[in-house]
Amino acid sequence: MVILPSSYFGSIAYFKELVKHETVLIEAKEHFPKQTYRNRCDIVAGDGMLSLSIPTKKNKGSKTPTDEVQLSNDENWRIRHWRSLTSAYQSAPYFEYYSIEVKELLFQEELSLLNFNMAITQRILDWLDIDTKLELTSTFSPIQENDHRIILLNKDQNQTLIKAPYIQVFPGENNYKESISILDAVFCLGPLARNLIKIN
Repeated sequence: MVILPSSYFGSIAYFKELVKHETVLIEAKEHFPKQTYRNRCDIVAGDGMLSLSIPTKKNKGSKTPTDEVQLSNDENWRIRHWRSLTSAYQSAPYFEYYSIEVKELLFQEELSLLNFNMAITQRILDWLDIDTKLELTSTFSPIQENDHRIILLNKDQNQTLIKAPYIQVFPGENNYKESISILDAVFCLGPLARNLIKIN
């Protein structure tokens, strides 16, 4: 069974991988790594790519398992993220339709980053009518050759900017890559974002 990392408003590439499988295990027991999409997402704003990052608390430092990582409320990051999303997408065709639920997800009263991300990912699957089931790992599985956790990471890191396959709020010539959050496609395409991630 495929294992994928947890993801904050996961990327288009992430959801393209999710939809290939009936059931996906979300890694819960790995030592939480820094500077990844587990607590960050990228969106397209007026000035180009914008990275939204969630501050976290790790009670065991670098050895903290993912399922023990907590959201930090020392900063007003939820308000900052919401303002950034609103500024970037308020003129998108489907922003008004999805914005209430996105705000609800963003401001959910949840301390666990893993549970926070799981609720977001499940809601997006529901929006796009995707039947993939999500389960959490109970133990850490060492990374193997051709492991999807590494393949997906490499896809996100090595992508070049290409012409978007849909009309974006800030189209530009070359500002689209599959590591941007699925929210970009959802706000611009609505339910048709499902067709984007179903493409092989």
